[in-house]
Amino acid sequence: MSENAMISTLNTLRRMIIGRIEAMDEALFDVQPPQFNNTIRWNIGHIVTVQDGLVMKKVTGTPKLNENFVAMFKSGTRPSEWTTTPPSKAELLDLLKKQLNDLNELVAPRADERLAEPLVFGPFNLATVGDVVGFAVIHESMHSAIINSLLKVINHQHQ
Repeated sequence: MSENAMISTLNTLRRMIIGRIEAMDEALFDVQPPQFNNTIRWNIGHIVTVQDGLVMKKVTGTPKLNENFVAMFKSGTRPSEWTTTPPSKAELLDLLKKQLNDLNELVAPRADERLAEPLVFGPFNLATVGDVVGFAVIHESMHSAIINSLLKVINHQHQ
């Protein structure tokens, strides 16, 4: 898949996620079925956090999120450990939309660029901006599926 196709795919995926979140009742955001480690709100915040740390920080050198937000939603965290009020649905949607704009303005024009230094972790070796975006697509897709699964379980439990 070309780098531009990867950007287009991430745009499509993000728009789908935004549409899904807009249609959801915020009352469901903090329900945590016992089969899951986290909530819908956590998964949305985690998508934003990883996109910021992976794409914005690695590609532009400038992450946009504050440390408190990142501390709530980074890998290994969970809502049961939060000591501050999490962002609202409106705040999360705003962040999702702003990131999409940043992606298109700051990252998309550089999709074919090689990174100054490849991003290597585990079996992954991401050498171009497009590679980083491709990994972000996989990550965001996984968490979108988790949100969908959470919603199905929550709706089933409340029938």
